[in-house]
Amino acid sequence: MTDITPLPCPFCGSTKIDTAEGSTFRWMIAYCEECGAQSGEVRVQTIGEGTREEWQERGRADALREWNIRAAT
Repeated sequence: MTDITPLPCPFCGSTKIDTAEGSTFRWMIAYCEECGAQSGEVRVQTIGEGTREEWQERGRADALREWNIRAAT
């Protein structure tokens, strides 16, 4: 499992953040299990070096990094 710690949801404050397949198997999102907020989709590698499990794990880490991006206020 990835060692990226997701920030709490910026909308409801929940720490129940998970990842899931995005619009297709090539994309992944991070989302809040409480309110449904989600990150932007990130591309999952589907060809080349590595195993499918490694590609999925990198996709999960990338989705959590995308979730952790916050706009400066």
